[in-house]
Order: sequence, then C-alpha cells, then structure tokens
Amino acid sequence: MDVDEKIQFVLGTVAPMALHTHPYVASVVGVDADGGAGRHVGSALRIVVGGRRAIVTAGHVLAQARAHFARIAVSATRGAPPFEVTGTDPVVDEEHDLALLPLDAAYPSEGISFWPEERFDPEPSRLATDFLFVHGFPAVRSRFSGLANGLVNRSLPYGVMQREDDLPADLAAFQFAMDFDPANLVGPDGQRVDWLDPHGLSGSPVWRIGASGLAVDRWSPERALLVGVVTQWRPDEKLLVATRWPARSVGLDGRAPP
Repeated sequence: MDVDEKIQFVLGTVAPMALHTHPYVASVVGVDADGGAGRHVGSALRIVVGGRRAIVTAGHVLAQARAHFARIAVSATRGAPPFEVTGTDPVVDEEHDLALLPLDAAYPSEGISFWPEERFDPEPSRLATDFLFVHGFPAVRSRFSGLANGLVNRSLPYGVMQREDDLPADLAAFQFAMDFDPANLVGPDGQRVDWLDPHGLSGSPVWRIGASGLAVDRWSPERALLVGVVTQWRPDEKLLVATRWPARSVGLDGRAPP
C-alpha cells in the first residue's frame, strides 16, 4: 500500500473499533450526598480479573471522585442510572496512576461487556508498529438527562500512532505517548471535528488494533489487544500519556510490579 492507502485503511478501522469496544468502556460518576444527578469524573474499562468483574481506570480519577463526592457510581446499561459501588475498596497503584475497582454481583450485565484479562499485549515494542485506538468519555459529552433517567454519554473513539519524537523528559519507562491536538481532530470520514476539551478521558483504555504486518482484508477488530490506560493530557506538548498494561502493574495478580 502507498501512503494514501495506508491512511484510508487506518481511518477505516476507527468506526469498527468503536463499535467493538463501546460495550467495554464505562463512565466513573461522582454522586453528591443528596443523591443528585451525578457528574462524569473519568473513563474506565470493564474487565474480568481473576474471574471477578471490575473496572480499571486512572488512579487519580478515583481519588478525585472520592475527594469531591459522597459516593461513586459506574455507568452500566445504556439509558439506566449509573450503578453505585459500595462496600468495595479499590486496588490503587499510585506510582503507575492506575486503579481497579471490583464490582459486586448486582452490577448489571445486559447490553455491556467485560474485557477478558488475557486479551492484552505486554510487549512494548509492538506499540510503534501498530495503530493505537483510544475510547473514552470526555466530560463535555456527558450530561444527566431526566428524560432518560440517567447519565447520557457520547464517547470519543480516537485512532493514533505512538509518538516517538519530542517526548517529555519525565516520561517514565512504563508510559507511552500519543499525539493529541483537540483543535485538529479528524472524524472517520476524514473531516475535521469541532474543538474538544479532553478532560474526562483519563482512565480510557488503549488498544493496538492488531493490523501490523497483516493484509488489509484479514484485519478485524477482534484482533485488538489492550495495551494501556490513559493517565495524562499534556496540552502544551499536544499529547496523551498512557500507562502500559498488563494487570500486574497494579499488583492485581499478586505479583510485584515490573
């Protein structure tokens, strides 16, 4: 493929990846003591870890939710109110800015999915040779609807390559960067989209789509593997920073972080 054909191919993967991953992404919601409407704080990935359902998000998302709200809820079935999470302590890794919050058996399952914990790629070298895909909920696209009786979220699917040049000097070995200029976002149709404030994308999962070295007609979104979680937006450098997955980076499997 020439350059133009490659660009058209990667743009064409955004819509299928959005459909494939949308059932797995969730909104972390802060709820006031009076049980009001609630507010979107950050994004998350629904995942199964050790046979138990949970969400994974950025550690600072949970910290902000706990600091500013009386209770924490997680979006569930579309059109239903967020599900309040009670009686469960999160597993937090402050160094890597990751957190896992187990969900109890009452958390709904209709219309949503949980990412299998084995569907990740721990090999960082593949990040630079594949197309990356971020999916989460910017706060500006989240609102409470009395008519819908719940939080209405419009997600942001975003395809990008790993950034390898002009990196911040303080980028850690467990982090990777992706270009992100909200003023130059392009939709799957190749057209510019309106400027977007990315606050609320922290906690968004990052996948590599699995297209590297593969013929175009053999690719499908089922080849995607989890590679990280968004933890920072750096507007001056116009990039997103993510912490690399796997789960052991937050000690979820009993092993020490790498």
